[in-house]
Amino acid sequence: MIKLPWYLIVLHLCLPIGGTGATASNLRPLHYNLSLLTEVEPLKLSGNFSGEVIIRLRVWRETRTIILSNNGLQVGENVMLVRRNTGGRVTVRKMWQASSVHQLGIVFNSMLWLGEEYTLVVQFSGQLSRASGYFVGGYMDSKHHPQWIAVTQLAPNLANTVFPCFENRTFLAPFILNLAHPRGTNAVSNMRVLKTSDHEKDDYVWTTFQQTPAMSVQKLAFSINRFTNRTSAEIPKGPALTTWLRPKIADQGDYAISITPQIIVFFISLFGKPYPAMKIDQLVLPDTAYQSHEHLGLVSYPEAAFLYSAQRSTTRAKQQVASHVAQEFAHHWLSDLENAALYWLHNGLSDYVSGFAVDNVEPAWRFHELSMVRQALAVLVEDSKSSAYPMSLAYASKSSDTQANQKSALLFRMLHSLIGTQAFLNALRLYLQRSHKGSSSNQAFLWHTLQEESDNQMSLRQDIKVSQLMDSWTMQPGYPLIRVVRNYDTNEVTVTQERFLRNPGKLMQKRQQCWWVPLTFATAGIDSFVSTLPSEWLTCQGRQTASPLILNEVAQPDKWVVFNLRLATPCRITYDERNWQLIGNALSGTNASSIDRFTRAQLISDVLNLAGAGVVTYDLALNFLGHLRNEDEFIVWQAADTYLEWLHRTLRQTTIISTFKGFMRDLLQTKFDELFKRDGSAAENANITELMVIVLQLSCRTDLESCADFALKEFAGLTLETNRIPVDLSETIYCTAIQFGTEADWTLLRRLYTRSNVSEERRILLSAMACSRENWALDKLLNLAFAGRYMPKDDVLLIFSAVAQNPLGYNIAKKYLVDNIKAIIKLYGSNTDELAQLVTVLMKEVTTEEELNALRMFMRTDLQNLPGFEIAFRRILELGEDNISWHNRQYHNLLAAVCNITGSIEPQCIY
Repeated sequence: MIKLPWYLIVLHLCLPIGGTGATASNLRPLHYNLSLLTEVEPLKLSGNFSGEVIIRLRVWRETRTIILSNNGLQVGENVMLVRRNTGGRVTVRKMWQASSVHQLGIVFNSMLWLGEEYTLVVQFSGQLSRASGYFVGGYMDSKHHPQWIAVTQLAPNLANTVFPCFENRTFLAPFILNLAHPRGTNAVSNMRVLKTSDHEKDDYVWTTFQQTPAMSVQKLAFSINRFTNRTSAEIPKGPALTTWLRPKIADQGDYAISITPQIIVFFISLFGKPYPAMKIDQLVLPDTAYQSHEHLGLVSYPEAAFLYSAQRSTTRAKQQVASHVAQEFAHHWLSDLENAALYWLHNGLSDYVSGFAVDNVEPAWRFHELSMVRQALAVLVEDSKSSAYPMSLAYASKSSDTQANQKSALLFRMLHSLIGTQAFLNALRLYLQRSHKGSSSNQAFLWHTLQEESDNQMSLRQDIKVSQLMDSWTMQPGYPLIRVVRNYDTNEVTVTQERFLRNPGKLMQKRQQCWWVPLTFATAGIDSFVSTLPSEWLTCQGRQTASPLILNEVAQPDKWVVFNLRLATPCRITYDERNWQLIGNALSGTNASSIDRFTRAQLISDVLNLAGAGVVTYDLALNFLGHLRNEDEFIVWQAADTYLEWLHRTLRQTTIISTFKGFMRDLLQTKFDELFKRDGSAAENANITELMVIVLQLSCRTDLESCADFALKEFAGLTLETNRIPVDLSETIYCTAIQFGTEADWTLLRRLYTRSNVSEERRILLSAMACSRENWALDKLLNLAFAGRYMPKDDVLLIFSAVAQNPLGYNIAKKYLVDNIKAIIKLYGSNTDELAQLVTVLMKEVTTEEELNALRMFMRTDLQNLPGFEIAFRRILELGEDNISWHNRQYHNLLAAVCNITGSIEPQCIY
């Protein structure tokens, strides 16, 4: 088992689990009865709530003090405690608040007796806020009247911002919820409505819901809204399904609503268990401070993740909708088993199996493996930072949660490929049957179950243990760089491992790290890429330095060899120079497809990122890019585009940018002509569509004249009434046209934006308007983003990002943020995560120490009081530091390689 350094062990042991010592040892909640009145000021999009919580509890250890979790709530003085078996009231001696640790202490005059049950009544009030667990969002209805929606998100640690409670996630208790809300609004929650009744205010009504099963406070969810609802087809032996969404866009929910029953039926079969509730409400939110969240009986989505228009949404958008719905419902079968420390485990498992549900609903897409490879390419970039966290400690940093979940999914993919489908499914079903709610031992039990089924199927080598394998990937940060060095005289291959870092000089103290790595490989003439069963293993014995592995007779000296087939393991691979050349020869030949597309994607991603880290030369990397001329698989182009987009951004203020663009234009011209100068531009299949999108983006980004001509020609036929531009290509076409266009062209897009009610189309138009070379246009967009209360915050971030990424817009965006930061903090309700995203946009553009210091000072001066900003501050700074480090270490190497390969005689290439 991998041994963590002492500081990680201490951090792991000290992680909050949502409770307090006194609470956990002395008292347990048995039942909650929560009554809540919500009052909203629609024009200000603000409001408050007040209520009463009645908690029945049992004493496990005699005490005079009840400690509740309370974060920012005002608590009434008339707290009441009643002993249930006698009805006697216990008087309060004093109350105290510890704001720094979010605790409310109530000290009583009498001792609370061991084993006795008491009823605690607490009155409270609070403010609706984007930084709390209960917030209000706004939108304009079809008559352009402002409307509001109030919605909760109590996980992972925000229940105490809505009502005083015992927030320990291991404390499970049923709830009765009573909501007071304006007449004419809907109230939805985890359970069905039990009854409605009049409120003492004539314009309000009470809605009471059925009692929930025993659950943690983080699982409670509710919303007040004016939405319309759509009912799905009946699911045999399944839950009743209702979707709530804005009336104006209800028809765009048809696709997601139609596939949801199929996805639920699939999971019922996959997991071998019925759905754990009798009803599901799906809530589609026009603006949200949170990502999608699933709770027992209630699922919430941002509109962008649920809505799809057959006429005006892209191919990718439809795939993302299906994937998003599948991910949310996959989690329902696992949510009872999680605790905070294991979110990454269950979210990753849900993410992984959701792809199978999408394949079941849309088999023509072959979505699952493709999405996992896309995810792997993204994870390998993020997890190469020196600040990467071990997955097992993801809860210590909210910003690492998404990364941990995605990496977790990739590890389940790796494990599935090792033990086989039958063993994987058997283990998953046994785990769901036998594991315990909220237990921290569930991780070990899952590894044990997978090991047991693997042994039954004889899938793994006897010395390979699932717990040992998975712990090596989950309990330490990063991932390995596998070095493959061939001896062409003895026909031996030496394989070693080390941690891969994008900025190798950043980690001051290098710790010996190693992983259990399954090795798959293929060679010319024996090129089976179908099986990903390992031929050999790199092993890892605790703190010891991993020993090299020597392989014999892997390939003939004149034949290439590639490792990690189909990117089955999330790692980077590098080879000796001769083997890289042999692979390059194969990719430039007529039989390049003998290396499967996912392995080709990894090769191009690896060689570019390895060059950036100084492991291989940029001469090698740029030569590999040349193989894209004959590449027809979009996933390979996407692997390259991910790195090229960053490279273009970091080079655009340098003297080399024109030479680099010339190199890219030469690379792209043939493929562009092949795709866009044939008869008709309609794509024959999804692969060609995605390929056209990437090639068009790259071509116009690098100023390919043919691309600009194509975009302007397509845009010329655009009017308010007629739009024949292929929707998948529209973003690049609009952007290029606005770059070279007039004020009238910009105004046309603005009017199209105002008319559109399709979320994705509106986002495409906003992004394109930020491509303008006119300052007034960029200023106007920023004012549109931040001045209006009804702009979804995801769209605000989109506009700000697009303006900052415009070569003329970075300083404009930066000045706007700095000058208006107090108003923007107020607009976001001091939501640290959302405000950090804005600063991250600017930091990604930083390439000099002067720019870095300016942003550092801004964050220290204006953002230091945001809750939890210190962790985000360090991670944001790392982006700028890595960019600067690359310029110091690798810029001149890239300059020499570009000048060499292009033969340029520009001054920067001569001197």
